[in-house]
Amino acid sequence: MSPDVDAPPPARRRRLPLEALAVATAAWAWGAVLLRVWDMPMRLPFDTRSDATLISMMVKNIDENGWYLHQPRLGAPFGQQFYDFPHGGESFQLGAIKVVAMATGDWGLAINLYFLLGFGVLAAVTFLVLRHLRFSFVPAAVAALIYTFLPYHFTHGEMHLWRSTYASAPLAALLLVWATQWRERFLVEPGRGGRLPFRGNLRWPRVAGAVAVAVVIAGTETMTTGFAMTLLASGALVGAIRWREPQRLLVAGALIAVMGATFAVLSAPTLNYYRAYGTNEAAARRLVTESELYGLKLTRLVTPQGGHRNGLLSDIGAKAQEDSFVRSEGGQALGILGTAGFLGALWGAFAGRWRRERPDVRPSWDRSALREQATTFTLLSLLFGTIAGFSVLLAMVGFAQIRVWNRIVLIIAFFAMVVVLGWAERLEARIRARRASPRPVLAALAVAVLAFGLWDGIPPQRRPYDEIEAQHASDRAFVAQIEEQMPDGAAIFQLPVVEFPESEPVGRMVDYDHLRGFLADDGTLRWSYGSIKGRPDAEWQVTLRDQVGPIGALPALLGLGFEGLWIDTYGYTDGGLGDGGEIDDIVAAVGVEPLVSPDGRFLFLDLRDFRRRTGLSDDELRQAAVDRLGVTPPEGAP
Repeated sequence: MSPDVDAPPPARRRRLPLEALAVATAAWAWGAVLLRVWDMPMRLPFDTRSDATLISMMVKNIDENGWYLHQPRLGAPFGQQFYDFPHGGESFQLGAIKVVAMATGDWGLAINLYFLLGFGVLAAVTFLVLRHLRFSFVPAAVAALIYTFLPYHFTHGEMHLWRSTYASAPLAALLLVWATQWRERFLVEPGRGGRLPFRGNLRWPRVAGAVAVAVVIAGTETMTTGFAMTLLASGALVGAIRWREPQRLLVAGALIAVMGATFAVLSAPTLNYYRAYGTNEAAARRLVTESELYGLKLTRLVTPQGGHRNGLLSDIGAKAQEDSFVRSEGGQALGILGTAGFLGALWGAFAGRWRRERPDVRPSWDRSALREQATTFTLLSLLFGTIAGFSVLLAMVGFAQIRVWNRIVLIIAFFAMVVVLGWAERLEARIRARRASPRPVLAALAVAVLAFGLWDGIPPQRRPYDEIEAQHASDRAFVAQIEEQMPDGAAIFQLPVVEFPESEPVGRMVDYDHLRGFLADDGTLRWSYGSIKGRPDAEWQVTLRDQVGPIGALPALLGLGFEGLWIDTYGYTDGGLGDGGEIDDIVAAVGVEPLVSPDGRFLFLDLRDFRRRTGLSDDELRQAAVDRLGVTPPEGAP
């Protein structure tokens, strides 16, 4: 980004919506091709792994109850209170998916549509940010599309739905640019001196715009909020020292305060819950060392993503992670163009190409200023994000919840695109100077770069749609049998006991597998799984697992109002039904013929006949719950 290349004039405001829509449409089309939507069962989430199941639960909660924080049909007999696993920083996304769920009336369809719509939204937002920085239409569109289809997008996919829709990342980068060039951006007279040049000198519409962007970031995605606040603070500190200008600390501090206040307001339900019931260290506990476990890896940034279209490049990416003791997360690859821009940003630091003119009096589209900011924030992102970086120090002083620092790659990738666009402008200027009719050459070059960038990004997704449909059909048929047999509102106790959320795998189970019954039902059953660990509503199940055992706890379960047992055979190491292990002992104790799921994995036992055979009164069963499990049954149970 040479300072001798003039930035294009600002985009025409009337054209911007149409331009953004065109870019969004291209992103939707390419996303549909990559996902093979013509083969996709649209009412079933295409990702059923681990955290994707948790996302499905949250969206189904919203679909049934209007919000995700309470689900009376989970965590039976008390109901699920999800406050200890907060998502206040994703409130705007949750609100958006609520609108989609209300419009479709189907939580599975809502998840798929939301993910697909995210391609266009991300591309449009990125494009508009680049246009604001006065990059011309075609380069901005090409860069926005390449940024949209980074490997990060599908690596996280629906499993991390709130992370893979990363439209807040380019907004965070824009806020960093504004904060660095605060005088030109926010002051009527940028050159005014004094300790407080703000008095009577603010461009209030621009200040309001920055506040609005900060609010949007803080309510859209928690990790990006943490990254933006960190980079605002560290960038302001670097600038204050370099330019001997402490006022920029006030600017960054004000934006950080807006983001912090927004996050606090959106997290108010959780904070109020903590005030009433105390905090819960067992739920979503984060260790300081997790900042290293999920840190940024330089080798992953500059090597291809595994599964690349090109076999050689795919092997290079896999080789870089082979036998690594700290694998971190996937999706960190910048791609070839992004890597070039990343190295270009770093070269700016090594070459010392900072101008003596202060950046805060240059406009946000000034190319030398953008180059300097790309260098500064790339370096700061590396210092904080890398394994054993400054993020560990932040975790040590209380910010361990922001642990997945490899995801700061989105900020790095955006500034890498800015560097590449600067080179593109210089190349365009040379072509225009040497050719009488440069448009055909420039058009061909843009198409070639876009095609290469998309080829280098995400390969077509070979999702096992047939397996997903078969799994759901089996689950739905099995749960339908239970619903037909049991009365409405029947409570089902699930074995083996698995803590929620984020539990170590039990046997061959994957985390959150116990939600499969809930996700397949029609809303008439209650399930024991889903109470937050560390709370009394969940600890009695740990007592059952570790001390009493399922057979000894059967009278207590009846006293708590349970009328059936759900058994996941994958949770037992001694095999399934008929193998002479613990499962057979439980079936024999209950004394009824179990229902078996079509795929043979799940069993269901109706406890109503067993209850009659115990000969115990309701009061005696309730007392058994108190005596054996240390829990008082809720009113109305059994």
